[in-house]
Amino acid sequence: MATVETSPGLRADAARNRERIVAAAVEVFAERGLEASTAEIAQRAGVGEATLFRRFPTKDDLVTAIVAVMLEDAATVATSCLEEADPWRGVERFLYEMAERASEDHVISDSTKEQCMASPALAGPRGHVLDLTAQLVRRAQAAGVVRGDIAGQDLMFLMGAVASVSEAPFAGLRPDLWKRYLGIVLDGLRPDGASKLRPGPPPRRLIEHPDGE
Repeated sequence: MATVETSPGLRADAARNRERIVAAAVEVFAERGLEASTAEIAQRAGVGEATLFRRFPTKDDLVTAIVAVMLEDAATVATSCLEEADPWRGVERFLYEMAERASEDHVISDSTKEQCMASPALAGPRGHVLDLTAQLVRRAQAAGVVRGDIAGQDLMFLMGAVASVSEAPFAGLRPDLWKRYLGIVLDGLRPDGASKLRPGPPPRRLIEHPDGE
C-alpha cells in the first residue's frame, strides 16, 4: 500500500505547487527584480513560505528553475522553427519570437542572464538549445540563405543583442524598436555581400560549460 508521501495525489499537488511558485516568481521578479521577497512570491502563488522553501531552499534554486523553464520554451520554439518548410523562415522566426519574448520580459531576462549562461545545473538544457540552433543554421546554410561563417551560438547572442534595445535608458522609445535592429541583423545573416567576420564565433564549450568542466 502506497504511503501518504508517495501517493499520486500528493505528487500531483506538489507538482502544481511548484508550477505556481515558478510562475509567481516570474511575475514578481519581472515587477520588482531579484530583490523581491520570498514572502511576496509565496503570497502570489497562494502557498505558504514553508511550502516554497521545501521546493526551493534558496533564491538561487528558484532562479535556476525559472531559467530552466525559459530554456525549455526556447527549445520548443526552435523545434517548431525547424519544421518550417523555408529554412530562412525558420531562422527568422526563431530570432523574432525569442527577441519578442525577451523584450516583453526584459526585467526577468536581464535578472536571470548570469544564471542562464553560467549555472552548471543548466548545462544540459543549454546544450539542447544550442543543438537546435545549430540545426537551424546548418539547414539554412545548406539552402544557401545564411552565410557560411555563422554558428548556432551566434543566434543566441544576436537575439540577446536585439532584445537589449528594450533596456535602453531613453524615455519615449517605441516598445517595438527592437524590430528595426532585428531587420538589420537578419540582413547581416544573408550571404550576399557578406564580409569576413572577425573574430570568430564564441566557442560553444564556453556557453555550454562556463565552469570549464
